[in-house]
Amino acid sequence: MRHAWALDVEVAVGLLAGRHRLVYLEERGGSPFPGRLDGRQEFELLRAMHRAGVRVPKPYWRVDPGDPSGVAAGLVVERVPGETLPRRILEDPALGPVREGLLGELGGELARIHALPAAAAPCLPWLPDGASPAESLLGQLDRLLGELGEPHPALDLALRWLGRRPPRAERVVLVHGDYRLGNFVVDPERGLTAVLDWELAHWGDPGEDLGWVAMRYWRGVDHPGDRGLGPRARLLAAYAAVGGHRVDPEGVRYWEVMGNLRWALITLRQAERHLRREERGLELASIGRHCAEVERELLQLLRTL
Repeated sequence: MRHAWALDVEVAVGLLAGRHRLVYLEERGGSPFPGRLDGRQEFELLRAMHRAGVRVPKPYWRVDPGDPSGVAAGLVVERVPGETLPRRILEDPALGPVREGLLGELGGELARIHALPAAAAPCLPWLPDGASPAESLLGQLDRLLGELGEPHPALDLALRWLGRRPPRAERVVLVHGDYRLGNFVVDPERGLTAVLDWELAHWGDPGEDLGWVAMRYWRGVDHPGDRGLGPRARLLAAYAAVGGHRVDPEGVRYWEVMGNLRWALITLRQAERHLRREERGLELASIGRHCAEVERELLQLLRTL
């Protein structure tokens, strides 16, 4: 978790002379999922993505824990203008001119992210030896489910379904880890201007990001009864057009089930942090209630696959 503070900084001399619109991302701790990048790793990754031309906020400084200035640990990055709230991106008339093409932009930008060579991001640990991306993630989810100490039959069912059919990874790519509405900056004239929140990035299967953004909960693509930005075929076509890799839609469905299971466990862990007084907050207290919605979605998905 982190707090974001807007900063306007005036630099009088040097290469950075001028007025800068920045954001200070203050670390708060309490990651709901294992494997979260530390500040150094995320800063180095942002630098690599910015150099590669991916649409990310330009990183300026990193404040380490225990900095002599007394400032809390965090990152200072460019403040990119635009909208991030999903409801406004989906409904605001001011964003109408760019909304139609946004899903294609998201697919193309994800292909650029997945094209980053491993040598460009040595700050990220590689996958455990002998484990496929799906098997590695399933192991994490299995441990998290076991640690809950309470029954969740729908999650158990999803875990068993996933464990019987883990896909073979044709490619290992840089996975964003939270590629969804809420982590995109959208400008009413320029469309997608930045992808935010890289602390869950890791090496994995490209289907993981595609299945995550396609989940009903995020409203990135259309679902029966829930309008998103457009049909998932448009997302996959744009991804293939930019990256040159066609993705099996059924494979994306597997990762959509995986994403829902992962999100359900995150909601429960966030609520636990409040209940155990690790970090008290109304948002944390209420987010656990969403688990029931995700369990229902999992049962519906498994019935159709």
